[in-house]
Amino acid sequence: MRVDFRSIAVGLLTIGVLSRGAAGQSVLDRTPNLSGGWVGPTGTLQFNFLHRFSVGASPTRKVSNSPTFLLSYRLPVSLLVGFNYSTSSDVAPQFPNEWEAFGRAVPLGVDRGSPVELALQLGYNQAARSADGELTLSRRTGPLRLMSVGRFLSHGFNRDTMRFAVGGGATLRLHRNVALAADAATLLNRRPGEKVAWGAALQLALPYTPHTLSLQVANTNTATLQGASRGTANVRGGFEFTIPFTLNRYFHHAPPPVSAAAAVPDSAAPQVAVAMRQLAFAPNLVEIGAGGTVAWTNRDQLPHTVTADDGAWDSGPIAPGVTWRRTFERPGTYRFHCTPHPFMKGVIVVR
Repeated sequence: MRVDFRSIAVGLLTIGVLSRGAAGQSVLDRTPNLSGGWVGPTGTLQFNFLHRFSVGASPTRKVSNSPTFLLSYRLPVSLLVGFNYSTSSDVAPQFPNEWEAFGRAVPLGVDRGSPVELALQLGYNQAARSADGELTLSRRTGPLRLMSVGRFLSHGFNRDTMRFAVGGGATLRLHRNVALAADAATLLNRRPGEKVAWGAALQLALPYTPHTLSLQVANTNTATLQGASRGTANVRGGFEFTIPFTLNRYFHHAPPPVSAAAAVPDSAAPQVAVAMRQLAFAPNLVEIGAGGTVAWTNRDQLPHTVTADDGAWDSGPIAPGVTWRRTFERPGTYRFHCTPHPFMKGVIVVR
């Protein structure tokens, strides 16, 4: 089967352009075998490593490790491109080292007023010599996020046949830093030895860092679309650790501070809004009248603080999407920073 890589690339780029501005998903919103339509924040290089362990039969009870490494980058057009690399893969026995290159986009999201999110992933699995795809539909209801997926594998498990899989999963937020996750997926017309794929996890966000840790159990071998679609007789325990690198921090030049006049609130707007975005305060210079209020909103994917340089006041951790406000009654100059990211600095001038 010949794969038209140019068609795949053009299709993903078109979807990415149409989905400009779609919000990325937190890792806490994923399950072990479903991507959840996650694309991450713009300008972020993502490195995840997943290790799953199985124990052999007695008397040796040898421990075997099946790692999957993910490296991806979120483009400005809301398109995530990257690859998965797995060793000890069982997708194609003659190719224990499995590569999967992919692109993922979110053409429909809640940020556009839609009650559901729609994500599309297209890619190529080198071990199976297969063009694969996944369509994810998700909806959030309070702390619960529900997901359903449909997958196609043009050359399933390195056999000359097309395979299809369907599945679903859910995450339940117990706390801003803790979630439970579970999923199940099955190949249509399963063959002997092929089982329903399932996974369950405790998802943890590490406070004051952009990292997350997933403690999980699953009966799948690798985290590629093919590996996550077929369950095995072996139940594996393991973990996934995520490491994002915000390249905008190093290559993005923040705009100069706004003029004081632009930041002065009028009678119809008694407060000034400051965004915490791309590891910076925007604007980083605000001028208000005595009695005015400043509202800081976290637009990043990790917690921040608003802390006075002299320690007089501190917001505490501000989770993504949360707003914290403070009213300034006395004239003066107030300098502040983010405690976990001290290079984030700002100034408030009260007249």
